[in-house]
Amino acid sequence: MKLQLTNGYHVHFDQISRILQYLLTVEGRKKIPRQEIVTTLGVSDRQVESLISMSVGFGLIKPRTSILTALGKIIAEKDVYFERIETLWIVHYLISSNPEWVVWHRIVNQILPMNERITISEVALPYFADLKSSFSKRTLKEKLPREIGAVLQSYVQSSLATLNLLRQEQTGVYHKETPVDVPPLAFLYQLLHFKEIYAVSASALSIEEIEKGKDSPSVVLNLPEYMLRDLLNRLHDSGLVRWEQFGDLDQVRFSQDLSLATVLYRIYGK
Repeated sequence: MKLQLTNGYHVHFDQISRILQYLLTVEGRKKIPRQEIVTTLGVSDRQVESLISMSVGFGLIKPRTSILTALGKIIAEKDVYFERIETLWIVHYLISSNPEWVVWHRIVNQILPMNERITISEVALPYFADLKSSFSKRTLKEKLPREIGAVLQSYVQSSLATLNLLRQEQTGVYHKETPVDVPPLAFLYQLLHFKEIYAVSASALSIEEIEKGKDSPSVVLNLPEYMLRDLLNRLHDSGLVRWEQFGDLDQVRFSQDLSLATVLYRIYGK
């Protein structure tokens, strides 16, 4: 469990883009020292540490080695400035569905669904009180509010604002908005990621797992049932999955040749 994913730094996708572009030029190496990135980009060590931490959370860089993931590589090649809505929904889901990033995870999965209006000072204690056994009083008093603020600001100041999850009323106060639609292929990527984490050997997921499963795309995205079923219908009609509904059976079946890589190919091309 990591309390300070951002270390209080706001998400700057332009800086993350620079890191991805550099890592693409040194592809093939087994590990890239952080100091090498600091020297090459001319950015402070502390900022690079935070940018790498966020990039790991977004599923773009592998932890400890700072080499590109498959997703990070294709984004570096095809959407390095994070302009595609599919990219933004995917990285939003990856960082929000991982309970390791405790502040981000709780904001998206607990605070947003339960609150129309979010004030940093009012959510810090009730939603994170249990962390007293894991972190010092000083850390929770000083660093937790900064981390909450950095996460919330990511959805109003960075490219993630395109998702329209939040708007800022005033300093430290946010209001929940109606998000833009999730593209079916981005949702399919999220479904496959969820299956790989929680049911890797399964060829199908029940609708109940998709709709209510811990850290499932439907839960993390807080999708109403009609939106979930519309997305699944569209994926079924396109032949990418098979939605099986007969008797007591209600599940989505995935073909053996469907993978995260093939979905990325459909989104970004070769």
